[in-house]
Amino acid sequence: MLLNLSKKGTVALAVVIIVIVALIFFGWLINLNNRECSSDNDCGDDSYCGSDFACHEHIIVEKTIEKNDLIIPSIFVGIAIIVGAIILKWKRE
Repeated sequence: MLLNLSKKGTVALAVVIIVIVALIFFGWLINLNNRECSSDNDCGDDSYCGSDFACHEHIIVEKTIEKNDLIIPSIFVGIAIIVGAIILKWKRE
């Protein structure tokens, strides 16, 4: 048998272990009770349950799309290609 309950020290040790386990259990229950939410269903439609067990609003990130006007850079690239072709043609002659 693991515990010999005929000695007073063993009984005291068993009582201490039972009290510690009971305190841990009640601490867990109190922590469980202090939570604002346990799942997303506990929060409103525009909120979610975070890892800290509190309801947080959804963050909406709006992406702005800027219209890039690429006409002027393409004209510069075209002129550079034409100038490069003219330079290569003159070097071959």
